[in-house]
Amino acid sequence: MRVTTRSCAALFALTLACPAGSALAIDRSFDARGIYVTATTMQLSRLDTLVKGLKQVGGNTVVFDAKDEDGIVSYRSNVPLVREIGADREGPIRDLKARVRSLHERGIHVAGRICLFHDPILARKRPDLALKTRAGKAFPERGRAAWSNPNLPAVQAYNLDLARELADLGVDEIQFDYIRYPAQGPIKEIALGFDPAVKPKHQVITAFLEKASREVHARGKLVSIDVYGVIAWQQRIDEVITGQRVQDLARHTDIICPMVYPSHFFPPFDGYQRPADQPYYFVSQGVKRLAKLTQGSGVVIRPWLQAFPWRVSSYGPAYVQTQLRAARDEHAVGWMLWNAGNRYDAAFQGVGRFVASR
Repeated sequence: MRVTTRSCAALFALTLACPAGSALAIDRSFDARGIYVTATTMQLSRLDTLVKGLKQVGGNTVVFDAKDEDGIVSYRSNVPLVREIGADREGPIRDLKARVRSLHERGIHVAGRICLFHDPILARKRPDLALKTRAGKAFPERGRAAWSNPNLPAVQAYNLDLARELADLGVDEIQFDYIRYPAQGPIKEIALGFDPAVKPKHQVITAFLEKASREVHARGKLVSIDVYGVIAWQQRIDEVITGQRVQDLARHTDIICPMVYPSHFFPPFDGYQRPADQPYYFVSQGVKRLAKLTQGSGVVIRPWLQAFPWRVSSYGPAYVQTQLRAARDEHAVGWMLWNAGNRYDAAFQGVGRFVASR
């Protein structure tokens, strides 16, 4: 399990006060080796099969959707705003605390993924909390309101309430995704509510993470964040659009999880016409560059690896094995596999080959 019983101590330059009456300490050096699962998979018996396969190849971590990119809260929540807008109405997990306990009994570290500001339910049900255009309409993404406003205290409080609740339900790690502003759609038309020349977007995102980390750490849990893999290349435009200044974010989180899926680099990136067919290069460069950018912060780099065939000429176990080798060569601390449909047969074979080759 990710949080271990021991005396309060500073680990990897992280110094946290243990909660009253607790002997919990946070160890960000934990070598998490895991998979992503949907909320539906989290509830079904299929999870048991996946956990068995994961453990057979040395895995130890499951990341599940606590609030997904559609804004659905996956479990029965007591957060007032969740109840008000019915965000958990479609949530499939009947007893999250019991499910987490069951995973712990099998030696699995559990991370709850919260998709923060991309939240169509909140934007639709509470239009006052939606990110808006200068014309006063909800900011559109693919023809619908999809984003809440990261700068609004009520939006931040909503997500912090969920993080606290998840921590109290026993998850070991809170993983924040969509910790950014939109990167698609008419972004020049966004009404930020402040002058970005005076208060850049990255200040809003970083301030939220600083606050969230204090709340989560006070409960003895880890904090991780997902960022675009391309952020490691430090193109100024990416920071300006998303508000993700990784050097600042690194000071307020335990783990940064770059999504270094080779298929998500668009040609000709770094001179490659088919980036998806260069798994070693993009994983190794992404981890290396991010480690250099965050040097001295004490943060851990744990990459998301591609476990799906999109854009890949020849996807299979060898493709996953190559990514694992690249992550290891650049001293990443652990890894996570992403497949939206939770199909990991080929990936598990790749992990098995990687383990056997060491």
